[in-house]
Amino acid sequence: MNQFVQLEINEKSRWIYFTKYRWVAHVLYWTWVLVIGTILNTSLTSKEAITPSVIFYNFFLVNLPIAAFFYTYCLVLIPIFFKRNRKMLFWMLVLLSMIIFPALNIYFNRLFPRIVELENVAKLSFIKQYLIQLFGYFFNFLIFSALLFFMEKNEENDTIQELENEQKEIEQVKLNLLKTNISPDFLMRSLQQLKRAAREQKEETSQSIITFSDLMRYRLYRGRQAFSPLTEELLALNSFISFIESEERNNLAIKLKVYGQTTEKNIAPLCLINILEFFCKTAPEKPASLKIEVTAGDTTIGMGLDYSAAADEKLLLDLEKYGVNYKQLYGDEVEFDLKNSENGHCIIKMHLPWIAPPGKP
Repeated sequence: MNQFVQLEINEKSRWIYFTKYRWVAHVLYWTWVLVIGTILNTSLTSKEAITPSVIFYNFFLVNLPIAAFFYTYCLVLIPIFFKRNRKMLFWMLVLLSMIIFPALNIYFNRLFPRIVELENVAKLSFIKQYLIQLFGYFFNFLIFSALLFFMEKNEENDTIQELENEQKEIEQVKLNLLKTNISPDFLMRSLQQLKRAAREQKEETSQSIITFSDLMRYRLYRGRQAFSPLTEELLALNSFISFIESEERNNLAIKLKVYGQTTEKNIAPLCLINILEFFCKTAPEKPASLKIEVTAGDTTIGMGLDYSAAADEKLLLDLEKYGVNYKQLYGDEVEFDLKNSENGHCIIKMHLPWIAPPGKP
């Protein structure tokens, strides 16, 4: 499997110099060679008209060896040797190619002579012609390598951007799970509570059904939003507490206190509802109390929870996961402290950042 993935990566990296419109850079490079090296050079050194035959012989055939060198370098040597950390062999092959290709270029030019030949070059010895070709290869190799370098940087930036987008998508999936993940235990308890109330035909049954429906509706609606107004979340939280305390067999007394200015402030959707839900999956065997203090600060919302019983292993696991998830979503701005104190209480302290609506800083 790992070998297959590596092969896919290598195949993808081989063609990065041509994908995402990077082939345009190759076209511009060879257009520059055509204009400067063929058309302008031919016009200055002879009176020969620029015809298709001149373009074919003096541009296409003349540059075929150096093109073979360039694309062997970027399509074979770089992906197969350099990117697989066989760098010593890579540089040996580059050096060997740099030595061999200029010589091949001379013999190739003799096999397919130019229509407009440069007389001063044709009269030179092989060594001098070789040195001229070697300089030309090295100079163009530097230009071509710089071109490939910028393509690599562009691909690196694209990859970083793709990773950032994927990370945002992952965070959004996590956030959606946090917002929409209703505990089956809590749901079953709530439905059984409504079923008992309906069977016993209590006066508050209809109100309990309406409250539960409003909570589910609020969950579904806010679960699709990027933020929740603090005032709405507190109203939903109060409804949640009323619903839990309406059950006769409920052994959990919940007290909520709110401090600070709560208007025009937004929080992570359902963050107050979700943390309370952990304590309401099942009714405590013995009477217990849960004190909740919400403090609306300037930059964060603070939550303090004091549960009058020690949290069992399952509750601790749920609460720890809750804290980890929000830290992953909002980073260092989140503070989460959870512990069972010496007096048998479970203490939770948490700070979450305010969520700015889209379009606002």
